[in-house]
Amino acid sequence: MASATDTQEVKAKGVSTPKVDARTAHEQVVNNKDVSSFFELLRKLADINASTDWINKILHDNDELHATVKQKESDCDSLLRFITKLQGNLDIEVGNSLRAISQSEEAKTKAEKLTTEIEGAKKTIADKDQQLKERATKITELQASVEALEKQVKDRDGTITTHKERQAKDGARIKELEASLGTTKTELNARSSQLKDLQSLSREVVDGSRENVLNEINKIYGYAKSLAIEHFSADLPTDILANTALIEEVGKLVRPIPFPATNSPAAKKARMAAFLARLGSRLADRIFLPFYPLDGDDEDQDSADSMALMLSDLSLSDPKREIHLRSVLLAISPEEQKEVALARASDIADEIINLLGILLNPEQQPKFKNDIKKLCQLAVESWISLQVLREKVEPFTETSEETEKYWLPAELEGSAQPKKPQVNGKPNGLVSKPSLHSLKSANKVILIWPGFSYGADVLKQGFMLLDSQVKHADDEARPLKREKRAMQRASLSAVQSHRLSTGRKPKMMSRGD
Repeated sequence: MASATDTQEVKAKGVSTPKVDARTAHEQVVNNKDVSSFFELLRKLADINASTDWINKILHDNDELHATVKQKESDCDSLLRFITKLQGNLDIEVGNSLRAISQSEEAKTKAEKLTTEIEGAKKTIADKDQQLKERATKITELQASVEALEKQVKDRDGTITTHKERQAKDGARIKELEASLGTTKTELNARSSQLKDLQSLSREVVDGSRENVLNEINKIYGYAKSLAIEHFSADLPTDILANTALIEEVGKLVRPIPFPATNSPAAKKARMAAFLARLGSRLADRIFLPFYPLDGDDEDQDSADSMALMLSDLSLSDPKREIHLRSVLLAISPEEQKEVALARASDIADEIINLLGILLNPEQQPKFKNDIKKLCQLAVESWISLQVLREKVEPFTETSEETEKYWLPAELEGSAQPKKPQVNGKPNGLVSKPSLHSLKSANKVILIWPGFSYGADVLKQGFMLLDSQVKHADDEARPLKREKRAMQRASLSAVQSHRLSTGRKPKMMSRGD
């Protein structure tokens, strides 16, 4: 039988002992002994000398053996039951051990997790402690700020009290001002009504650009130059050239430009220059004005000239006053002023036709008449658009000095399309180029086309003929014998001569550099 000590050792070691069938083991021991006894009996039986005692002894031994076997079987059964019970207890203990091991592993894992959580909690607590310290610092600062704000509130309360006192005073003042405002509004309404009445008596002035103004002026000159080239660069009829009286009479009216009775290149250039000079001077005198007074007698015309001169002076000394006066003058019957301008344009066209158009071939004269009238109407339309500009645009035909700031030598060759020389580094749009030498080196200069100013600045130079440019034409136009000239001049109509000689004195531009 197994002892209690052996059982405890098995439990302590925690080893699983295999189950043993006690009955089978006992039977194997008994069977082995029986077999041995059986063979011993056979051996003794084989011995002829064996006695009956021995057989009885054998039987007795056999009975004892049977009793022993039964006792052994009983002991084996007890041992088997004990082993079975012990095996069950062992299985229970092994299961308990396995569960304890598993629980130990779980407890270890939980312990590690708790350790990690404890470390994290420690760090969190440290962070919270730091935050609490920072918040404590902020709270201290905020307390100081609150104290400062409380002081400010007290100060503002005092200020509000002061303001309320002032507001009470201001309220009384406002009531006084409201009463005064009512009176002022009444006066303002009256003044506004007066202002509207005054505005209705003036024309609105607008802002313009130098480029647009220059384009309008160049458009007029470009058209005039194209007509000069188209109609006066061709040969004149021989019968016209033979009419010495007519040629000399025209030459007298276009002086100092020479007017030879030939078809040479110099004579053609002189005729083109005469056309431009006559047209330019008449447009400057009659069309390029700040306003158009209604036509009247000579005294009224002199008054209009004085008014235009006054506006010209005011544009330099008092531009605002000049703009106001010009706007008032332009508002006086604007439609009638335009009619006056168109009538003047028609007169200028007729004058040019009667002076120079009669020199052309008969088949050219209708087209020339139509072209010159169209040109004069174009000049009126362009100039009317320039009259209302804030910056005053004026022509000038004379200057205090004859320099290239104001004048350029006329170029009477090339196409009718204008080129673009420069004025102070800006495009001028004139069909001309600067001379190779100064204008001061010339013995004399002859006005061909007026220049133009924009405000206080020169916008576009005028054109002049140098003595060198008219030398050949001057040589060709030397006078014939006195008697022949007198006879031929008599053939020209006195009425026509009077009409062709109508003119006005040129304007003078004197401007600082």
